[in-house]
Amino acid sequence: MSFKKLALTGGVAASLMASTAYASVIDRPFFQVLGVVVVWGADDAASAAPVVSDFVLLTPASGSAGADLIAGNVSTVITGSLTPVAGGSTAATSTIDPITGETSTATYADAAGAGAGLLDATDTLSAFGIDGNTDVQALTASHTSSFFVASNAAFDIYAVAGNLTKTGDFSADADIGLEDITLSMSLQAGAAQTVGTLNYGANSQVPGTFDNGLDVGETLDNLTTAVAGANGLKVFDGTQRTAATPGSLADQSVRFDNVYDFGGPNGYDLSMGSGTISADVTYTIFVP
Repeated sequence: MSFKKLALTGGVAASLMASTAYASVIDRPFFQVLGVVVVWGADDAASAAPVVSDFVLLTPASGSAGADLIAGNVSTVITGSLTPVAGGSTAATSTIDPITGETSTATYADAAGAGAGLLDATDTLSAFGIDGNTDVQALTASHTSSFFVASNAAFDIYAVAGNLTKTGDFSADADIGLEDITLSMSLQAGAAQTVGTLNYGANSQVPGTFDNGLDVGETLDNLTTAVAGANGLKVFDGTQRTAATPGSLADQSVRFDNVYDFGGPNGYDLSMGSGTISADVTYTIFVP
């Protein structure tokens, strides 16, 4: 073989060596943490608590309801307890003080049991003095209920009122309705609390502010779709997550408290008559 041929062969070999590919392994770790709002209280049958019944992803567009991964809804519990609020519940109430402005103290005792929180024949009342300022404006107690929320992102809350049900004089009077039920809301956060046997709130923070006057009171007729629109009324304006520091779901939860009163801004009056009145209020987590 001539030198010329040897040189050519060597050049081809060098060319092949230069084009050799080296095997590589490509790894690409990827994580996704969506905005999550966890709502707990009683189950939607209002029969068990504490139960997480809403697990909401903040994935839809801003101004839309969140995407709930759990079928069903949360029912509220009686404020300060884990007792579910069932339809027609009489237990989710504050203490009744039926007499105001008496000249001598009226001693009222609300009997325990099924009628607790309602004025009924099992209760007792002492004689009391009367003058021109004496009145009975609290023949019903406030209905007080709560639900709990933990989140890793800001969220809004909208409320819709409806399903008005009336009996007795209230049913016969078209002027008595949702406008005679007021709702005020408050928030408990940033401190360790206990409800039942469950500790919560130690690692939480205030996640926002109440909107549209809900901290001082709003009548339920303003929460209807006819007045407020298809989504109802925005009652809470979120600015940050509830979770302030590392902790459990309960530790990072805040408590929303609802107080309903009957009689409208001026309270109940004997001229309104007697009967029962109830409504449904639905709270929904929205994307800010």
